[in-house]
Parts: sequence; C-alpha cells; structure tokens
Amino acid sequence: MTRADGAQFFGPITGSQIAIGNREVVQNQYATTAAPDTAGQQLAATLTALLATVDVLRLSAAQATALRQDARAVLAEVASEEPDEGRLSRLVARVRNVLATVTAGAVTGAATGAGTGGAQWAQSLLDDLQRALP
Repeated sequence: MTRADGAQFFGPITGSQIAIGNREVVQNQYATTAAPDTAGQQLAATLTALLATVDVLRLSAAQATALRQDARAVLAEVASEEPDEGRLSRLVARVRNVLATVTAGAVTGAATGAGTGGAQWAQSLLDDLQRALP
C-alpha cells in the first residue's frame, strides 16, 4: 500500500491477517506446517479411519463404493515413491466433496440419512483432511 493516511507495508505480508479501519476485530488463524512425510502420514491415517467407518456416513451403496475406491487410491498414491500431486489433489477433492455433502445435508435437513453422528464424523474427517494437506 502506498497511501500516506493508511497502513504501509515495506516487506512481504503473505499469510498475514490485517484489519484496517475497524473498531473491534477478532481474528483467528489456524496454520500448521508439517514435514512432507508427516503430512502424508496424517493423510493416510485420516483415510484409514474413513475406510474403517464409511458405514457411519450412511451413504448409498454406489456412493460408499466410490468413496472407498477414492480413499484406497489416495492411500496407494501417498505410499508410492513419487506421488502424483495432481492425481492426489483430485482424489482428495472427491473425498472431501462426499464428506461435505454429508455435513451439509445434516445441516439443511436433506435426506442423506447420515444423521447427526454421521455428519459430525464427516466434519471431523474434513477437518483432519484439511490439516493433513500440505
């Protein structure tokens, strides 16, 4: 910024939270940095937990099968010598979309059948996935 009457920055501000011209500001930022191998291990642990409890989400048979296939493909990609970041990203996005649908369906009352427990589990898995991604 170069305005004389406002904030001035003289260096990089990437990853910062800045509020200008506000009286009351509450800001929270959750950021973690994990070593690449740790991120892969966290992702693998989250998807292993998902595979063990897919039935809690009460998905249709086709959705549950697709979710299991995607989760197994992510585990295989993470375990490979040189994971394909693009493929990994696409697979994780598909898993996240299913979990987000379960969570949103419980909030809006849509007939996903997951119920409150399944929706809470889906939200917990979503949070874990977010933390596991580099």
